[in-house]
Amino acid sequence: MSRRDALQIGADARNKAARDALSIYRAGVEAVRADAVLGRTISIQGPNLRLGALTFRREAYRRIVLLGAGKASAAMAGAAEDILGDWVTDGLVVTREGHGEDLRRVRTLFAGHPVPDEGSLAAGRAMAELAGGMTSDDLAIVLLSGGASALLELPVAGIDLDHLRATNTALLRCGATIDEVNAVRRCLSRIKAGGLTRLLAPARIVCLVLSDVLGDPLSVIGSGPCWTESSSAPSGLATMERYGLEQELPQPVVSRLRQAQPPSDSGPPVDHIIVGNIRTAVDAARARAAELGYTPAVLTAAMEGEARVIGALAGAMVRDRPWTLESSPVNCLIMGGETTVTVRGSGIGGRCQEFACAAMRSLSGVEDAALLVAGTDGTDGPTDAAGALIDGRSLDLALGQGLTPEQALAANDTYTFLNAADSLIRTGPTGTNVGDLVIGLLAPSA
Repeated sequence: MSRRDALQIGADARNKAARDALSIYRAGVEAVRADAVLGRTISIQGPNLRLGALTFRREAYRRIVLLGAGKASAAMAGAAEDILGDWVTDGLVVTREGHGEDLRRVRTLFAGHPVPDEGSLAAGRAMAELAGGMTSDDLAIVLLSGGASALLELPVAGIDLDHLRATNTALLRCGATIDEVNAVRRCLSRIKAGGLTRLLAPARIVCLVLSDVLGDPLSVIGSGPCWTESSSAPSGLATMERYGLEQELPQPVVSRLRQAQPPSDSGPPVDHIIVGNIRTAVDAARARAAELGYTPAVLTAAMEGEARVIGALAGAMVRDRPWTLESSPVNCLIMGGETTVTVRGSGIGGRCQEFACAAMRSLSGVEDAALLVAGTDGTDGPTDAAGALIDGRSLDLALGQGLTPEQALAANDTYTFLNAADSLIRTGPTGTNVGDLVIGLLAPSA
């Protein structure tokens, strides 16, 4: 979809609460789309370029180059081109197929996500080639968003694509958190953990970050291609040992994790600017809920844990109303973050779909309520759905086709189940990626 288009949402809203939940979700996503967040960050003021609080004189730089990786990187590059016009010299972004934009000066490459492919390696080589031509007279603006870890790759010696794919598959199936996954990825790459910074040296570098990781840790978002300082993020070795992956990972990967050391050459300093995150989306959702006449409560913008566990809890909360917060009645619950799924079955689905499936029995028969859970990027797992919207009728629709949520969860086949319940949300690529939104509503009385 074009970054200028309004967000199109395909979903079956069967009651007022469901219709309002979609409106609230739309507001949250619109607030973190690339054109919105970069419009608040980038501007031209006479002969100067403003990036957040930073000012750069155009005449001081031979070139202004846009480089990026992530599911929202092409949308970010398009928004930057709209603002900067012919100040942009050239550039390169890598994104997931279907998430491209019509760019004028920046080249777009496509690669695999969530598991890297040959396109990821080709993108890494192309990025290294472009970066190798940068000088101290150049300004490199790096546009980073979620998905960059898989999309852009330049493996260390002794690690090949098969090793990377097997490692990513094992990590995604074991239920590891995104920071644990990235801790492993950083050990296997020449572009992560500050690697891109070293490739771009001696250029002046500013990294604009659309964060999809709770707390915005710069070492973790996209595996920190421009960040090299030590952090509290878990080590790759600790992740492997915690999940007992020694027998599942390729031997060269195991050896690398045991030997990996932080880089000694940190490269030039890099300014990082967080242009948007899940809190931005949550705040916009809360404001829209209030406009619609709800009394909203943000339970957390740091949601994490097993999707089916958090989903069952959320469903129970929607069922067991009225809700109160500091003695005030509340009829809209909002959460943001990113859960995980431990894959044991061979079905198809995603974390948002697991969440909704686990919540469905609690909502059965509740006429005036709805629960929405969907990714802000428009994709949930390897499916065409962003997530799900369930209400008091959803369970009966699925049961009528001989399907139960328990069977769906056991097989990790929640997509099939929710499709039967007419409960899937489809948006296509949204031009952003900051995590997931959860909206539970009790429609106010007329």
